[in-house]
Amino acid sequence: MTAIKPIKSNAVSTEVVQAVDSVQTVVLHQFNNVLDREPSKTWVRKNSITNSNYIPIRIVETLLRTIFGVYQTEMIGEPKLIGNSVTVSVQLKVYHPVLKEWVTHTGLGSVPIQVKKGASPVDFTQIHATALHKNAPAALGFAISNAAKKFGRIFGSSLNAEPGETISPINVWENIKKEVEDNE
Repeated sequence: MTAIKPIKSNAVSTEVVQAVDSVQTVVLHQFNNVLDREPSKTWVRKNSITNSNYIPIRIVETLLRTIFGVYQTEMIGEPKLIGNSVTVSVQLKVYHPVLKEWVTHTGLGSVPIQVKKGASPVDFTQIHATALHKNAPAALGFAISNAAKKFGRIFGSSLNAEPGETISPINVWENIKKEVEDNE
């Protein structure tokens, strides 16, 4: 039986890097590079209220089908009213084509309930007749988009990030290899 060698703290062993640098892992890195691409500028919209960038849900759903082949959304519980907003939680499951297994991320979406012009946002006697008909599906769409962002930049995870707030996995991998070489 082979003894397990302890790894120095704050250092990655050569054996670990060599094990991770296998053919299957190279394919995984290539797939992750697809997920880490910035989304096309033609997909990105600007929210006029929050002034933030987003990718519309129909584009997110098309990306999910195109990249993963199949996905499944499960709502966690029922839509909830929090303050004057409809809030929805989901689990987004995709079949990962490289790992050959289902991968799940959770997401949360919330949309303010529309009330009549000039009414207090918490005066539920002033809710528009079709508000919940529109707002609950919109919250679901935001929840799916929120969960999809966790799969990578192509889904819009860094659209509103400050410069230097995110890093590329390619840079992380190169830094790990350099650290190993420096510690040898």
